[in-house]
Amino acid sequence: MGKGGTKGEVQHFQTLDDGRVGCWIWNCGTPATRWIDLERYGIRRWLSTAYCDEHGQWELDDGDGAASRERKIK
Repeated sequence: MGKGGTKGEVQHFQTLDDGRVGCWIWNCGTPATRWIDLERYGIRRWLSTAYCDEHGQWELDDGDGAASRERKIK
């Protein structure tokens, strides 16, 4: 798993200057509005990636057989 991962879970996001969770896409700089979770090895949130409304839809539409879920960031 990635550095800093606990219990086999990893999160991808950028921290914005004001401390909010930002979109994972490089140089986007927009606050994230959703987490997209990929399930692997029976771990529901094996990889959680934060995206803004403009990015991340391809994760849900990929169709590679991996279970993915979307969670809104409040």
